[in-house]
Parts: sequence; structure tokens; C-alpha cells
Amino acid sequence: MVLKKHEQTLTITTLLIINFVFKGVFLSSNSLGGDEPFSVYHAQMDITSIINLLSEGNNPPLYEILLHYWIKIFGISEFSVRFPSLLFSTITVLFIYKLGVKYLNKRVAIYASIIFIFSNYQVFFAHEARVYSLLGMLSIISMYFFMGILKDCSTHLQKENKLILKKANRNKIIAFIIVNTLIIYAHYFGFFILITQILFLAFNKKLILKYWKQVLVISSIILLLYVPNIAILLNRFVDSSSSGTWVTPPNGIDGIYNMLRQFSNAPVVTVCVIIVLLSSFIKFTLNYKNEQLNTFNKIIVFWFVFIFFFMFGVSYLVPMFLDRYLMPASIAFIILLGISADYIIKTKKYKYMVPVIISILFISTAKPNFTNKRNVEETVEKINEIKDSNSLVLISPSNFVLNFIYYYDIEAFKDYNVDAIYSNINSFLKSEGIHGIYNLNEVDYKKYNHIIFLNATPNPSYNDINKTLDEGYHLENKYKFYEIFNVYEYNLKQ
Repeated sequence: MVLKKHEQTLTITTLLIINFVFKGVFLSSNSLGGDEPFSVYHAQMDITSIINLLSEGNNPPLYEILLHYWIKIFGISEFSVRFPSLLFSTITVLFIYKLGVKYLNKRVAIYASIIFIFSNYQVFFAHEARVYSLLGMLSIISMYFFMGILKDCSTHLQKENKLILKKANRNKIIAFIIVNTLIIYAHYFGFFILITQILFLAFNKKLILKYWKQVLVISSIILLLYVPNIAILLNRFVDSSSSGTWVTPPNGIDGIYNMLRQFSNAPVVTVCVIIVLLSSFIKFTLNYKNEQLNTFNKIIVFWFVFIFFFMFGVSYLVPMFLDRYLMPASIAFIILLGISADYIIKTKKYKYMVPVIISILFISTAKPNFTNKRNVEETVEKINEIKDSNSLVLISPSNFVLNFIYYYDIEAFKDYNVDAIYSNINSFLKSEGIHGIYNLNEVDYKKYNHIIFLNATPNPSYNDINKTLDEGYHLENKYKFYEIFNVYEYNLKQ
């Protein structure tokens, strides 16, 4: 009886602990790599500098501002700077479960929570000192309040309870405005959550006719709160539209499969997931006259389909179909998969078969130490091992020095310069005989007998550096570090 009374609390507590432990045990196993040093480096600065410097790029400042206060207390170790992402991931589980229980059913809440916990895609971003775990958390919280507001608006209570309803709805609206403002200050693709909500209402004639004033007021307040960043957003949009992005366009149907593969741990899981999703769609289509999706199921379907396929289509013009950018869609995917697995078989004897199979597949293919494919620390250790005071170390591309310096000399990494952003780092590295370059013309390399070249990108254009060095130097050794780092050790030809 006592267990029954506290069943929900015990369930969510268990899910939170599993998520926290499973994703936290290997939190610092990977080197800080990719764009992580960028976020950590900028987060060390004062708030004004963070806002000003990030306004010149593709990163709204919310995550770095939060990280700024965190590292002031806990420092910049790998474990410390990634811990907020682990917390965001844990909170995400809480709201996936709460949304499922309140607006779908308890079974879906549990299935979706399990899939989220054991998704390698979600493990990766829970282990990354970047904004994407925060973006996922804000996405599910926003949708949780969105559904709550819709439920309150459509509930017909007795007259004496209208005051209670009004107060509860007001509190949800305030929370909804705050969360939706935060999400667009966290990442520009947070706007897809707002657009999804507005379009869902627009496609539901009864809802939009009844509540268009409330929608207009809420949208206006959010836009008003976003005024300080609107000019920056427009500049980034114009620049991306005219100049393009570094992301490549998707490769037709393969692009869709590959993204679902990223969401689904392994090829065998991906195939099963696609079968489940298609089977539930076919079953619903065949029974359309006898079954109707409730509003909350419709929201989940629309949430995933709109963001996923809109970004896929637009990416042929302005490429954006990238795993991390699809974080809001990935949360919808997980819940949709939970709904589909629960829907396919309704026979009491077999109704748990599909959800159990899907859950086992995710659990058995999950990797708590999922690699980020960036063995920066190991690479720096090797360079330290083979270099001497007369060596010239070349690092290409030049922007990789931020990754390099974190493991080469952490104190130099902390010596930031808000006026000339990387000048202190570059000056220090040059004093050590280390140069970040894009081509060999940037440094007088011919006076050195011993050259170490770190190629930190798969981009073939940087192989030109190897070709030039091969003309006057002998390749003594080559060291490869998973997945894309290659260190070449050259000695002058005799």
C-alpha cells in the first residue's frame, strides 16, 4: 500500500539516478575537444565580453553565461565543465516522464525515459561542454508547459473552480514565457520550438480562433524580451543565407536514415525503430475512421515531423541538417517512439512485447563511455614526447590551438585576452616553438632541422603542407590518433 502510494516518486527517482550514474561515470573519459574549449575559454571572461564576442559568431550567450558562474566555483577540469550538461540531461528525463504521465500515459513515460537514458546520441551531448544538452532540456520543458496551457484552456470546470484554473494557467504562462525566452537565448534553433507551437495552433482552427489574442500577447512578450539579440539574429541569418554554412547538404534518403541511425545507437536498432514507426503509422491509417489522435499525441507527431523534415528540406538551400542542431527534434523522436511502441499491439498478452524489445535494444547497444573521437590529450602528450628545444611544431588548422593549449599548458589557456582574443595564447605558443597555421607561408620553417606537424582535420587541403615538407624533409615517423589527428615527424634531408 505504501509502495503503491509512492510508486510514481520511486519510478522517477530511479530513472533520474540511473541517468545520472550511467552518463556520469565516464563524464571525463574523453578529452575536451571540438568546440568545447571554445565555450570554456569564452566562459572565463566577464559577462559583457562573453555577450560582445559571441555576438560576432553563431552562438547566443546563455550557455556560456551559465558556464561562467559554474567554473568560477568549480574550475575548468573536464569533469567540472561537463557536469552542467549532465545535470541538464537529468532534468530532461524528469520532464520526459512528467509529460508522458500527465499528457500521454505512464507506460509511454517509462518507455521514453528508458530510450532517452540509453541513447548514445544523448550520452554524447550529456558529455559535452556545449549548449546542446541545455537546448534539449529547454525543449521538453517548453512543450510540457505548452501542453499544460492547452489542457487548462480546454478544461471546462465548474464555476466555483474558475478562479483556481485562472491562477494555475497564469503561472504556467509565466513559466512558458521564461522558458521560451531562455531557449532562443541558448541557441538560434530554439526558435523551431516556438514556431512548432505557433504552427500547431494555426493548423487547429478552433484553438487559434479562440485563443489568438493570448497567442499574440505571449509571442509579443517573448519577442520584446529578445529585442537585445534581434539585430544579431538577423545579421547571422543574412550571412548564413548569402555565404552558406560549413554544414554540407543532406544526401537524399540516406541523409534521413543516417540521422535516424544517430538517434538509434546501432544499425539493427535503427531498422527496428523504422519498422515500429512505420507499423504504427500504417495501423493508425487503416483505423483512422475508428481512432483519433488526442491533442497531445498530435503535438508530439507534429513536433518531430515538422522540425526534422523542415530542416532536412531547407538544408538543400541553407545546410543545417546536423545531429546537434536536431536536438529539439530528437526529444520528440524519443517520445514518438515510446508512443508508437505502446500503440502497435493492444492485446493484453502481448502489449509489452514491442516496448520491451525496443528498450532492450537501446540498453544493450548503449555506451556510457561513448567516444567524441577527439583524443586531444593523447596527441599533445605524443608531441611533448618527441619535441625538443630546437623543434618547430606546426598545428593546422590554426584554430585548433585552443584545443591544444588546454592540455599543453592549462595556465596559458586561462590567460585570456578580451581585446585580442587569442593573442596571449599564440604569443605563448610561439615562445615554445609552436605555431598555428593554415599554410606554410605563415612561418619561416626552412631554418629548422626538426619539424613536427599536427594535422587536426580530415580536410584534404591541409595535405598540401605534407607535400611541401616532403620535398625538403624526410618523414621520420607518423602517429595517428583516433579519429582524425595525424602527427608527422620530419627531419631535414641530408
